[in-house]
Amino acid sequence: MIRVRESHRSQWIVIAIMIAMSHPSSSWADDPKSAATVPTNVRARVGVDYASRLLRSANPDERIRGIERAASIGTPQAVGLLARAAEKGSDSSAARSDPRALIALARALCLFADQESARTALFAIVTSAHAGSTRRPSTSRAGEALNDEEGDSVARVELARQTAAIGIARSGVDRALEQLYGIAKGAGTGQSAAIVALLASPPRAPGLLGKPGDPPVSLSVLRMLRELGDLRAIDVVRTATHASDVDVQAAALVSLAELGDHRAITLAQTSLTHADARLRAAAGEALVTLTAPQRFKAVVALIEDEATTSAGVHLAERVSSPDVTKALVARAASHPDRSIRVACIHALGRSTDPDAAKALAAIVANPELAYDAALALARSPAPNAGAQIASLARKPLPSGGALGVRAYVVRALVRGDRDRTTDRMLEEFARSNDGSVRALGIFARVAFEERSVEDALGDRDPRVRRAVAMGSLARWQRLSKSSVRALLLAANTETDLVTRQLFAVGLLNGDPDGIVTTRSLIDRVEGGGADMALAAYAFARRADASTERKVQALLAGKDPVLRAHAARGLGAATLPDASGRLAAAYAYETDVNVRRAIIAALAARTDDASSPARKATLETAARLDPDGPARSAAQRALEGSEQPFGMPLVTETAWLHITRSDGAPPRSAYAGAMVGGEGFAIPMAFDEEGFAIVPGLVPGQSRLILAPRLPPYEPAAR
Repeated sequence: MIRVRESHRSQWIVIAIMIAMSHPSSSWADDPKSAATVPTNVRARVGVDYASRLLRSANPDERIRGIERAASIGTPQAVGLLARAAEKGSDSSAARSDPRALIALARALCLFADQESARTALFAIVTSAHAGSTRRPSTSRAGEALNDEEGDSVARVELARQTAAIGIARSGVDRALEQLYGIAKGAGTGQSAAIVALLASPPRAPGLLGKPGDPPVSLSVLRMLRELGDLRAIDVVRTATHASDVDVQAAALVSLAELGDHRAITLAQTSLTHADARLRAAAGEALVTLTAPQRFKAVVALIEDEATTSAGVHLAERVSSPDVTKALVARAASHPDRSIRVACIHALGRSTDPDAAKALAAIVANPELAYDAALALARSPAPNAGAQIASLARKPLPSGGALGVRAYVVRALVRGDRDRTTDRMLEEFARSNDGSVRALGIFARVAFEERSVEDALGDRDPRVRRAVAMGSLARWQRLSKSSVRALLLAANTETDLVTRQLFAVGLLNGDPDGIVTTRSLIDRVEGGGADMALAAYAFARRADASTERKVQALLAGKDPVLRAHAARGLGAATLPDASGRLAAAYAYETDVNVRRAIIAALAARTDDASSPARKATLETAARLDPDGPARSAAQRALEGSEQPFGMPLVTETAWLHITRSDGAPPRSAYAGAMVGGEGFAIPMAFDEEGFAIVPGLVPGQSRLILAPRLPPYEPAAR
């Protein structure tokens, strides 16, 4: 709605404006007959003329409003205005130097990508260099500073390029797709954006990806064609195997194999004796990818060749044979580079060969490599790995006591491989007078769901109480209300800082019963500890008129982990304009995990299904987000899904080890947070020996943030 500051006598004018804006395709505002009957001061506030004025404004927020207004009008004049704004040197091209306006302009033009003028403008955004904005950040409606500095300008310009490229690809116009593919094949500005777009909307016309006889494509295009998996590209990829650039040859050989062309086997066999190590490594990878009979011999040769050892060890993770095992064991025992020795151990841990498990059990006796070998054995698919671990758990180890027992616990959580004798040992550990030993036993019993959280939290030793919190992560998605309540209440009286932070695992369900006070949540957010992000999540779920400014500051803060948690919290908040705030946050967000969190939050707000901001944002994300999972999730949300990213069918367990710079253990508990695939920052802690077993993680990449080194919460400038 447009606010018109007139006296009461102008009430009819407001009604007329509302009617006109409800029919954006109408040219009423530009009709001379209509203009003659409408006061001039109102006409200046509507239509293409007003949008043009806004686009020429020195105020960046007014320029964005001008873009949005022109897009909502949608007439040829309005589209032309948007197209001119993308041109360098036009009177309305100030938007080009403003990354936020550039994103808005790209999204607006994508609405009209079926028109040639709009596509030309979108290409201008994709291929042109844009200077980042140096202005001071503008302010949001509540007065908080927007996150528009410190590197965001570069990321936002790239987001605008990707958006523009996706809009071009979605147009389906063959000539436009051909031009986009030309940008992808080049090495200039816009190449990465063009590749993202072509992966999102692959060309449909045959021959658009190239034809035999075309010059060899670049490395980046080969990677795109490999990821695209389009069999129409086989001839183009095969041509690249004869390129003069060895890197292109190698990438083409691997891409040809991944496209399933068995002609790559002959090429690979020829390349195995090539003088260049890069091509020999690519040949081995092609043979492994196509499961060629020669793959075992090729991998062994790569491992034994000093120039290709690293590549061969990497490939050994995908093949298992006695000869490969022998080659890995030899390198693990004698190679001067520790990273190569560790890589060999990891490859042995992927092998189904029983001799690989025996070799790992022997390597555990080496203090320098004991943890790496035990970890590999804990996850090994070899049929005798469980027995090897059970044997290790019953003998003292030079690395400091319970390494074999930890490996057993990890294997039991990951593979469900249990041993009665070791289970009885853990029961004894749980009754030990030694707090560190008791902690390991209690952790296992809680993680195996053989002891309740409530019962175990009463232990006098903080190491044991930490173990209880860590063990509860194995079932955090199905923790009983009594267990959650026990964890959150215990935090109120806990005197040990690290232990108190770990009790925040009870906040993973958002604390809908309000067990933790709002003041305590704010203190945790401002404390910068391992519980900071979950506290922000629970705090945002309670957003109301009294806390909206603090929640908005978190949503617009510098740290993407906190932004994501605040967004997730708003998904369950009763704040009337929560969907609008989430939509505003999505508009210029460059971090993919934050955008995913915003989409998940908007999907959960089914009570706001009629909200224009919610619907428009989900539609934009479904069409134009550069992230494939985000696009799919937004589409599912539009179809009514409240959990568009789905729920994991299985969980993973991480076993981590940390040391000081001199290689010694930390000597005291050290807290951190694991940010997993589901987006939550889960509090965890290393024990005095530097070990941490973190169960209940969603499969996929996770990253560790050590506390208290999380960026402290900074209230926005008032």
